[in-house]
Amino acid sequence: MSRSLLSAVTVVTLLAMPAAALAGDDAKKEAKGSKCTINVKKGDLVSQGKDLVVDGKSAVRDAVAIDGDVVVRAGATVNDVVAIRGKVTVEAGARVSGDATAINGNVQLQKGATVAGDVTAIGGEVQADEGATIAGDKNQLSININGEELFKKIIGAALSGTLKGDCELRFTEE
Repeated sequence: MSRSLLSAVTVVTLLAMPAAALAGDDAKKEAKGSKCTINVKKGDLVSQGKDLVVDGKSAVRDAVAIDGDVVVRAGATVNDVVAIRGKVTVEAGARVSGDATAINGNVQLQKGATVAGDVTAIGGEVQADEGATIAGDKNQLSININGEELFKKIIGAALSGTLKGDCELRFTEE
């Protein structure tokens, strides 16, 4: 299993396992009011609840969408691209210098798109047109149980707050 797929599966597993389940009753009381935090560094593009488009004139570090799609337009360069409950599209002439990952969505690479790292879809598919370049590994993982995709259910519960506390975005100047 590649490093990025192993990391992604680890993240999904940790999201699926509430902190209270790992400890005793005291931790259960504390975990009720807990919140997960997503740290974002200066130079990153982040959206929650809407699509994120990186235009052709942009050179950004990372692009992350929660409950939305990420589209990397022709001419743009991004380090890493992640969509959680959304799709990643890398258009022809766009470059991802790191990894492209979708959790509960597909990753679509158009002809002429370049990803220098790994391309991973958990709970979705990697769809690479002929002529798209993937320098790293191509990873797909979907598990259907009784006709329902397992990761969509787990991530959906985690982000909606029914599995774990609500998520909030916190911006840092690192």
